[in-house]
Order: sequence, then C-alpha cells, then structure tokens
Amino acid sequence: MSDYRIEYLSDSGQPGLRISLPVPDITTALVVADINRPDGEVELWDGDHQLARLQRDQDCAFWRVGQRLKLNHRQ
Repeated sequence: MSDYRIEYLSDSGQPGLRISLPVPDITTALVVADINRPDGEVELWDGDHQLARLQRDQDCAFWRVGQRLKLNHRQ
C-alpha cells in the first residue's frame, strides 16, 4: 500500500518549515499541489522514498518533473 504525500517549504517566514499533506494517489497529489502551491516546487513522496520533484512557474499551466518517477509495476 502506498503512503503518498506532497511536501513543500512554507511561505510563513519560518525558514525550513516544511508542509506535508497526505494524498491517496498521484493524480490527487497534482491537484492538491495545484491548490496549495500554484507556483514553485513541491516534492512527491511515498513513505520515505522521494518519487519526484515538481516545479511550476506562475505563467506555466503544467508541472515540470525534476526527477524520474520510480513506480512499481505489478506483473
């Protein structure tokens, strides 16, 4: 079972404060990232494994993936 979450640095003025939000799946992670961090960087995690770093500029409609997703495929 996956334990997905997104993480990002807070804009609260407290340096290094990370926000962590649990999500049920990768699709929902992108929606949650879009709502909570419309531009900048977020990280997608599954437990203690970072799956991807996502970046988006204010003028861009899509997230750029900074690291390759390492998804386990069942055979």
